[in-house]
Amino acid sequence: MRTHFTIFFVVVQVALQLQAQVAINTDGSQPDASAILDAKSTTKGFLPPRMTHVQMYAIQNPATGLVVFCIDCGANNSGSLALYMADAWWALSATCIIPPAPTAATHVPSPNQIVWNWNTVAGATGYMWNTTNDYGTATDMGTVTYKTETGLNCGTSYTRYLWAYNNCGGSAPSTILAQMTQNCPFSCGQLITDARDGKTYNTVLIGSQCWMAHNLNIGARINGSQNQSNDQLIEKYCYNDLESNCDIYGGLYQWNEAMQYVTTPGVQGICPEGWYLPTDAEWTTLTTFLGGESIAGGALKETGTTHWASPNTGATNSSGFTALPGGFRYTSGSFYNLTLSILFWSSSEYSASNAWYREIFYDEADVGRGNYNKIYGIAVRCVK
Repeated sequence: MRTHFTIFFVVVQVALQLQAQVAINTDGSQPDASAILDAKSTTKGFLPPRMTHVQMYAIQNPATGLVVFCIDCGANNSGSLALYMADAWWALSATCIIPPAPTAATHVPSPNQIVWNWNTVAGATGYMWNTTNDYGTATDMGTVTYKTETGLNCGTSYTRYLWAYNNCGGSAPSTILAQMTQNCPFSCGQLITDARDGKTYNTVLIGSQCWMAHNLNIGARINGSQNQSNDQLIEKYCYNDLESNCDIYGGLYQWNEAMQYVTTPGVQGICPEGWYLPTDAEWTTLTTFLGGESIAGGALKETGTTHWASPNTGATNSSGFTALPGGFRYTSGSFYNLTLSILFWSSSEYSASNAWYREIFYDEADVGRGNYNKIYGIAVRCVK
């Protein structure tokens, strides 16, 4: 029993010593107080792992302070100790410094390609480029500071990786990004972004017409008790003066505000660039394509009763137009008919005081046509 206890005590003591510090030597000296591992020898050295710089860069998630011997780093590829710190490998040589990561310059996208550009790096003798964060499989670009990549898709984001290198090794990777949106041809059905406020809208092709598939929601909200004014700022009403209703149903606009104070049919008005307010005749083209005014409302309305009041007669939304019942702002400044109906301005005047509109109801499948005073607040749909 005593022998077993003595062995246990020795093992515990050794374990405690090993947890604290370790000395490797032949003279029995204790490790230096600053070292967890203290090796002493006059005949042998410490040999770290040896590898090429490609293998070194293949180490996954290297810890700060990691040391290897890079056999092809250093001046004239003579080899050098390499230390990982500050998110990069550094050759431990007074005459050899790994270059910093390159920085991206302006990229040039076109409909099916990107010309990736980067800035020159002092001390670099070349650059590596890759579609993935893998130095080992990267393309050596030599001293060229651009890469043309073809066969890319419009509307897609791309990420690429770049390194600078010299005889000491390669830099940390530089991440470069580009969005293939410039010069992309528009196809109806794609999402569009209004550059003025960043809001996005679905689009839908109905017959030969390309429509926005949501009511326009642009401008600063003012209360229904006020009239919109020609002050160089787009103003909107939100049902019951609640911005949240604009988020769902879009804004409501007086005719002059929607037209931006001109009377030309088909004017851009408050629509995004490349879009315009439909004329009375263009609304007729839409309803005719959908089978005529008596049934076109059903093809235009969102289905169900999430937004429309029951029974939402005839609603199929077969057109993809997705009309929502945002109501309207009356001439007195009050709001009416949320969930019951939606009215849309045309850009065609009926008279000096009135303009043509279209209206869809919750309990009918038709599309109504009429004219209202221009100071009504009514929804806007844009057409391309």
